[in-house]
Amino acid sequence: MIGGAVVVDGRIEAFAIGERLNPATAVVHFEKANPEMRGMYQLINQWFVRNELSDYMYVNREQDLGIEGLRKAKESYHPHHMVRKFTVRP
Repeated sequence: MIGGAVVVDGRIEAFAIGERLNPATAVVHFEKANPEMRGMYQLINQWFVRNELSDYMYVNREQDLGIEGLRKAKESYHPHHMVRKFTVRP
């Protein structure tokens, strides 16, 4: 596991957790940030990838769970590609 945090005035205001998936790909499992601090989600995203995941060709941002805001945020980073997901039911 790999983690990173943004500390402002002694308080953790954002953090991210990820890990290596394979030699070319890292996965960011989740990011959390103080929503009252404008730009904090973008900052933790940029810093975490730049400082901890720069050795990987791809960074998988995990699923957007069909939530429109998460999908829009993922697309704003101009991804190389999106993996199509399916649901299997018995």
